[in-house]
Amino acid sequence: MNDQSSMVRFSIRLRADGWRWETLDAQGRRRTSGVVRSKVLAAALVIRDICAAQAPVRDHHLISAKAA
Repeated sequence: MNDQSSMVRFSIRLRADGWRWETLDAQGRRRTSGVVRSKVLAAALVIRDICAAQAPVRDHHLISAKAA
């Protein structure tokens, strides 16, 4: 797939309050972000957002990537 509109960059890093994760679109705008207790959960939320970026626009309302 060469369509950069569905490209997602991500970052996961340890902070004092937990694992900070964020995803960015091809233009560098934040798509989603959050802080969670485990690196595994942070990775799962990043993967979820990457999958959402690949879904057709009409299906975007079906996927949510919010963390508590």
